[in-house]
Amino acid sequence: MGSRKMQKAALVTRDAHQALLDLKKLVGTATQKTHAAELQTVGQGVSRLPQEDARTTLRSVATAIGSPDFDAAMSKARLKIETAVASNLAPEDCA
Repeated sequence: MGSRKMQKAALVTRDAHQALLDLKKLVGTATQKTHAAELQTVGQGVSRLPQEDARTTLRSVATAIGSPDFDAAMSKARLKIETAVASNLAPEDCA
């Protein structure tokens, strides 16, 4: 692969990596909130003291993963990966 093509492929792959990191951040936040809801549910089962409502936390997770921002991040990551695959041809494809 020529030097310019390799540079372009590296930049495209970096963009794909960044898009996946952005998606990972959104999923990580949803995962943390879901874990908090899990702990809230357990707390409600073992304590007679008022606990934060797990349903509220779960609703916020459902809203976040159903949001246009989440869908956009997923679509962007998918597109960037597909673009990276296309730009990173196998050595035998460059002969």
